[in-house]
Amino acid sequence: MPITKSAKKALKQSLKKHSRNEHFKDLYRETRKMFEKAISSKNVEEATAVISKLHSNIDKLVKKNVLHKNNGARKKSKFAVMLKGLETSLKA
Repeated sequence: MPITKSAKKALKQSLKKHSRNEHFKDLYRETRKMFEKAISSKNVEEATAVISKLHSNIDKLVKKNVLHKNNGARKKSKFAVMLKGLETSLKA
């Protein structure tokens, strides 16, 4: 446990940031699961609707420095490739 006043404040700030970060990570996880569920059920319309929300959540995480910008870009690209693969597999 922190002893000095500055260490106590740092712990308090750290817990507050952790809580905020977990909230946004939970929103991302929920959206990602919805997207993966739509992909596995081969529902292109639902997946297309969810991917914009997913990209928005990733952008929020990047903006709030929860994710690095390159990590966010890589995730967005991965999900776009998954959607594109589903669309091409259904057309063929």
